[in-house]
Amino acid sequence: MELDLAHVGEQDSFSFQNEFQIPIETGEMVTCGVTVNGTIVKRGSRLIVDARASCALQVKCSRCLAGFEMPLETECSLVFHRDERGALPDGIYEDDFIQLSEATENRYDIFPRVREAIILELPIRFLCREDCKGLCPTCGANLNDGDCGCRTETGDPRWDQLRNLLNRKKDC
Repeated sequence: MELDLAHVGEQDSFSFQNEFQIPIETGEMVTCGVTVNGTIVKRGSRLIVDARASCALQVKCSRCLAGFEMPLETECSLVFHRDERGALPDGIYEDDFIQLSEATENRYDIFPRVREAIILELPIRFLCREDCKGLCPTCGANLNDGDCGCRTETGDPRWDQLRNLLNRKKDC
């Protein structure tokens, strides 16, 4: 979505929808349909762009492998400036400050920034719920559906020899 920076009033709004592919932890590509709503505010020689993006991804839980829809919302801000740069506004980082010159085109494609903001908002692991119990390591049953009945081990088998030694000392 290209913003027309040449014809901005005191405050203008914009809205668009787009679709793109996001790489996730498993290496798969997931389709992301994003809706973006934003405003452009003119403050002297500056144009401040605030955008809010929302989407829903169809992903699989990292623990139980069940598919679910994960909603995601994020914001991004940009400042366009025609004169020499002064102090950055609060909440704006160096990368979000774009110097415009006479030779610069008056159109700016905001979509790469929105895409980047969404990717940065992705969690490291997708969980269908915070208390997801995952899969049984023995039979592979989804433990969120109930107990599978498999016997659970009482510890790491590599410590069995030490456990036996401690048990013998208790018997003495």
